[in-house]
Amino acid sequence: MGSLCACVGLLFTSSLSARTDIVTLTSGERLVGEVLPHSDTEVLILKSAFLGELKVQRAQIVRIEAQPEPAVAEVAATPQKAPAPVAEPVKPVASPAKLVEVEEESIYKKLLGFETPDSWKGNLSMGMNISSGDKQWAETALRGDLEIKEKESRNFYRFTGSYTYRETEGSDGDRYTSTDRYDGTFTYRRSLDNDWFFQNALGARADKVKGIEHEIQDTVGIGYRFKPIEKFEILVGGGGGIEDYKSRDDDTRDGFSFSVMNVFEEMTWRPFERTSVVQKLNYYWNPEDSEQYNYIMTAALQVRLTDLLGLEFSYNQNYDNDIGNGKPKNDAVWRNALIVYF
Repeated sequence: MGSLCACVGLLFTSSLSARTDIVTLTSGERLVGEVLPHSDTEVLILKSAFLGELKVQRAQIVRIEAQPEPAVAEVAATPQKAPAPVAEPVKPVASPAKLVEVEEESIYKKLLGFETPDSWKGNLSMGMNISSGDKQWAETALRGDLEIKEKESRNFYRFTGSYTYRETEGSDGDRYTSTDRYDGTFTYRRSLDNDWFFQNALGARADKVKGIEHEIQDTVGIGYRFKPIEKFEILVGGGGGIEDYKSRDDDTRDGFSFSVMNVFEEMTWRPFERTSVVQKLNYYWNPEDSEQYNYIMTAALQVRLTDLLGLEFSYNQNYDNDIGNGKPKNDAVWRNALIVYF
């Protein structure tokens, strides 16, 4: 009988060694799991039976306490008192403005299988646009944006790209699929001081919807950053460079040119924590021929619903005054899109 009591007591002690804790967050959420020993003073690592390992910033934790043990059958003449729940002291949070969505973030990482570096910020938007009039069309668009800015670094990198598939219906009812439209840009900036910066921008497009076979532009220049308040910023600048242009319809503009000038402007306003207004303008022209110019102007309202998902409502205008033989082409569209942030 004594050996049986000893075995049962050993099993009971072993079950207590893997303590189950309840972690209460500033958002009111409660997570249940085992606090792993490789947690540190900044990040708590919790092993959940459902979600796996979760990383939670300690600044977003209100309280950690042991989960009460279930009642245990009496195994000896003298009942043993279960240990009282132990609360871990946590530094109070002064301003829990940002709520944590640990469950969503964990599932997102499990599905994609990777975690982006802290210096990366980006999004992928997917939308469907519909137009009516003389020519009705339905357009499916994909756009991506990735920005890399190391902390305390003077260097900034941005990669953007888009792909558009359009199906058009003419006034006679005939349907046809427009050729694909796609473009991409790479922008490098280096801060010269707190406000001025150097910029090198490389852009490429093959806008066959308009009849442009391809266009490659590489410009260098200088810009100025104006930030009167924390939530508002505007960048302006300009430069010059080279261009390689080819039209599908005729060859009046075809060839490699050393003459392209550019001015650019970017504005970002964040009136609320999860709402942004973004506006951009890029204007290019041939200094040797004032009739050869084009510009791209966008304005967007972005609403971030969660840390992972958001909505975008935008207006985009893409104008080319001469795509060959003096033919102008204008394309303006309102877009609605779902955004996935990473």
